[in-house]
Amino acid sequence: MTEPLLAVSELTVRYRRGRSWDTALDSVSLEIPRGEVTAVIGESGSGKSTLAHSVVRLLPGNAVVDSGRIELAGEPLPAKSEREFRRVRGRRIGFVPQDPIASLNPTKTIGAQLRECFTLAGSALPPAAVTGRLRQDLRDVGFADPDDVMRRYPHELSGGMRQRVLVTMAFSKRPELVIADEPTSALDVLVGREVLAAIQRVREKHSATVVLITHDLVLARRHASHVVVLQRGRVVEAGPAERVFTEPHHPYTASLLRSSARLERGRVLSIAETVRPRQVPEQDRHADPVIELTGVSKRFGPARHGTQAVDDVSLSVREGSTFALVGGSGSGKTTTSRIILGLERPDRGTVRVLGQDVPALSRKRLRELRRHMQVVYQSPFASLNPRMRLADIIAEPLVAYRIGRRADRRDRVLQLLDLVHLPASYAERRPGELSGGQRQRVAIARALALNPRLLVLDEPVSALDATIQAQIMALLGEIQTALDLTYFLITHDLAVVAEVAQHVAVMRAGRLVEQGAAADVLRNPAHDYTRELLAA
Repeated sequence: MTEPLLAVSELTVRYRRGRSWDTALDSVSLEIPRGEVTAVIGESGSGKSTLAHSVVRLLPGNAVVDSGRIELAGEPLPAKSEREFRRVRGRRIGFVPQDPIASLNPTKTIGAQLRECFTLAGSALPPAAVTGRLRQDLRDVGFADPDDVMRRYPHELSGGMRQRVLVTMAFSKRPELVIADEPTSALDVLVGREVLAAIQRVREKHSATVVLITHDLVLARRHASHVVVLQRGRVVEAGPAERVFTEPHHPYTASLLRSSARLERGRVLSIAETVRPRQVPEQDRHADPVIELTGVSKRFGPARHGTQAVDDVSLSVREGSTFALVGGSGSGKTTTSRIILGLERPDRGTVRVLGQDVPALSRKRLRELRRHMQVVYQSPFASLNPRMRLADIIAEPLVAYRIGRRADRRDRVLQLLDLVHLPASYAERRPGELSGGQRQRVAIARALALNPRLLVLDEPVSALDATIQAQIMALLGEIQTALDLTYFLITHDLAVVAEVAQHVAVMRAGRLVEQGAAADVLRNPAHDYTRELLAA
């Protein structure tokens, strides 16, 4: 065997949590082969990102490396001073972070930030050569007009464009190793495919080695030649991807693979193969629609230069059903949901929710309607106040509507914690003490506090790993049956639609291009855009 490019030996990393310590990595050892793509997979809290940040020396201030060695091409990295390591980070090791919004400076142009990478890495290239290289690198990741991109600020680019800029940064100094930490988790399926294609193109062009940190098992199966599996800070399995996905040796790996509806004995299934035909209960088929949109349009900005976010949308959602609205970033899904919730007024069309004409309601009557429709947002990390106890977070809607006394609210909180399968003792905890899946359970409990009839689910599992996604979707199904709820699901993940929805509408550039029974649309799509989403 050839010498590995990266070797990690007995690495232990702990985080200080007040007066206690949490072990994030526990005697981790692994080897990354040269010229390959190695995927590091595992659930939230398994230590994936800590491993990545340890290699590039970007651990937070409360982290302590207790022991271990990290070698790049046989050279020890921990022995280097911070000044020496700056020449390693960027020149020899590139890094693609997860969140492109948080990783780019909003006050500087893209060109200034790309050039700054060369300055910080101590590059000897003259300015003209740097500009020429950046132009070519931006073309390689899919930008037709590199000069225009370099003149822009981050807020002027889409999420996928920002992520491709970060890919350019990571590869621009021609590093031997690039670590990509969940590079597509914040992107829709089509944009994520573009970013992965960009990474693959530049990796092959420059013969780089890539470590792909991901919770997306299908992504790992399709793109990696080797796999490392982490569980609670320990490596439980490692080897060629073909062997790990078809013949896992460790029970945890096997359970992780079983949690994905898209994998079967190492094979990636098509969406059509995973679809579960679901029918609306017979007694609900003739009930009045919970949501009914007719000819709804919404435009932002001036008539000539604005954006048509929603264009002549009509749909109907039956009581007790799950209706999925699918589309890429910028398709109009979120604006449609905001119109349903009364947070945006349509320019044209009618919006009826629970039998009421939403745009015609007074503020008082709209507030009363909102008791019966609640939202579960995409990010369980951003939607919960980190300073509040969970009991106060869950009781917040009860306080806002002045429902019950303090003791009544306390009892209701305990009921809701039990409903979402969290211990009563969690009422005194704060969000920072919970995993991503546990936080989303709290968000669901809060949404149910007022006994709503309708839940708007805005990408409720896209920020979670595969096993936690499966748990949350199972929980939502259980709650829907128990409480006779109607779900309006906003998503870009057709695998989720295949698992839970009775009806689906596909949205593109503000218009519905296709809608119908989920099984029919996913198995026999009529529109090219739907077929493109399924292929991605």
